[in-house]
Amino acid sequence: MLLKMGLVYGLLLLICLDSFVTSDYQGDALYALRASLNASSTQLSDWNQNQVNPCTWSNIICDNSYNVISVTLSAMGFSGFLSPRIGGLKTLSTLTLQGNRITGEIPKEFGNLSSLVSLDLENNQLTGQIPSSLGNLKKLQFLILSQNKLQGSIPESIVNLPNLIDLRVASNNLSGQIPDNLFQVAKYNFSGNDLNCGVTFLHPCASDNKNPVAHQSKLGILIGSVGGIIVILLLGGLLFFIWKGKQKGYKREVFVDVA
Repeated sequence: MLLKMGLVYGLLLLICLDSFVTSDYQGDALYALRASLNASSTQLSDWNQNQVNPCTWSNIICDNSYNVISVTLSAMGFSGFLSPRIGGLKTLSTLTLQGNRITGEIPKEFGNLSSLVSLDLENNQLTGQIPSSLGNLKKLQFLILSQNKLQGSIPESIVNLPNLIDLRVASNNLSGQIPDNLFQVAKYNFSGNDLNCGVTFLHPCASDNKNPVAHQSKLGILIGSVGGIIVILLLGGLLFFIWKGKQKGYKREVFVDVA
């Protein structure tokens, strides 16, 4: 009996230690990002490196298992660079850093963010090439890198993103060929670069559908409205014929009575 209790307590201790290690690693990675972004003493002041769990920090969202799933640091005036240690947050699904003055390259370690659904680095001062490692992000749906200083070509590996529905790399210094399959993405924008798109090429530089979700919603509303009108007209016609039938029957009955 004592042996079983000891095993149970030991297992619980291991689970707790594993939770602490995971939390420590997440907190360390996020604190490294705070440092690399040159955050002032008043910015993200509740990001305490000595605190085990970062889930109570501002601009951080965690799931029920205390795994970090969202980091949103928009328009906060950061001027540093992106820490590659963020690539260790395997449960991260949303990373938003748009509207700052972040410099340097996009770390290739971002390709390790296997749960990432949305990456928004728009309107910064990022340089270098788009890392080909981003092609490893099989869950990625939104890749927004517009208004930076990125160079080189769009990597072929981006074609391998099966769930991509929004690709925006406008207003950079990109050049070369755009993989043909990327023109099939529901929403894309390649304008403001030296790429093979535009009036002299086969494909436009920006998709016509500015908001695919909104377009689908409007289309659904239109179809539903037309269907509703047709149903109302059919019901109205049916009721009219039933009423006319009753009227005729009533008249025949009156005529027989008078005769």
